[in-house]
Amino acid sequence: MENKMEHEIENGQLIISFYGEIDGYNVAYYRNKLNVLLAINDDDVIFDFKHTTFIDSAGVGLVLGRYQQLSKEGRKLSLRRLSNTAYKVFELSGLFEIMEYLKEAQI
Repeated sequence: MENKMEHEIENGQLIISFYGEIDGYNVAYYRNKLNVLLAINDDDVIFDFKHTTFIDSAGVGLVLGRYQQLSKEGRKLSLRRLSNTAYKVFELSGLFEIMEYLKEAQI
């Protein structure tokens, strides 16, 4: 699967979908694309990981960095559709204490 990112506006929120892997090798690519996308859009953001096959600590750091960026702007970042393994990583890291995880019924 190709590593890529797509976005759309849905119900007044910016939905960013990740495909493939989010790791130390490609996190700078995602960070650069996100910086541009978030600068030209002022909606709250949902990161959708339905098509993400792997995320490592660099990927978790990417998410945390965007959360901090959006929080400073008074915007909200939510997460959805993490794999079971990725969900456990985010849960153990404590990120669900500061950002919302949207369950399927909320989507």
